[in-house]
Amino acid sequence: MSATGQIFIEALDLYAYHGHFAEEGRLGQRFSMDLVLDCDLRASSVSDDLEDTVDYGAVVALVSKVFSARRFRLLEAAARALADAILEAYPKVTRVGVTLRKPAPPIPGRMESVGIRLDFTRER
Repeated sequence: MSATGQIFIEALDLYAYHGHFAEEGRLGQRFSMDLVLDCDLRASSVSDDLEDTVDYGAVVALVSKVFSARRFRLLEAAARALADAILEAYPKVTRVGVTLRKPAPPIPGRMESVGIRLDFTRER
């Protein structure tokens, strides 16, 4: 029986100073992110042991640290840094999907958010 699957973290809100415009770097803004981690969940589905899976609490701590460690001008660069950190820290993860949103973008018009979605796969 196969138990490969995904671990997901949805709507993680973080405040940071990312963006192309100077005022974004000076004032900061709220960001929302979704993460989807592809990994083999067979061992943990049998053992019921956290050591056999990817601890999503630890993933949240890692991405929070990486996301606030430096200023990114583009969401694409921030997404790559997050995926690189996850893939480096968690060998069980084979693919990372990152969705980043700016809920209040500094552009004219009425919208809920703007953002990007990128997928990164571990190179063998």
